Amino acid sequence: MRNIIKFIIVIVLLGVIVTSFNQALNYSQSVDLKRIEDTISQLCLKCYSIEGRYPPDIEYLKENYGLLLNDEQYQVVYYYEGANLEPFIKVWQKEQNYE
Repeated sequence: MRNIIKFIIVIVLLGVIVTSFNQALNYSQSVDLKRIEDTISQLCLKCYSIEGRYPPDIEYLKENYGLLLNDEQYQVVYYYEGANLEPFIKVWQKEQNYE
């Protein structure tokens, strides 16, 4: 009987550890995406304050403002509406195919 209780306790503890690890990983990924969005937004505002217009695309930020972005890992939606309107920015993590 004691062996069964010990086994159940071990299984429950392993479940808690795996669940906690998964939640920490998801939180870390969401923080990374938010940090990237904030960086792109800050560079857009920097461009607007220097040049008087928002950058037309992400490539402009890469070439002129030093934005470093791993294009293999992240997908960026950059919707430019006009020189005086702040662009819509959304970042997603691409799915990794491990073969």
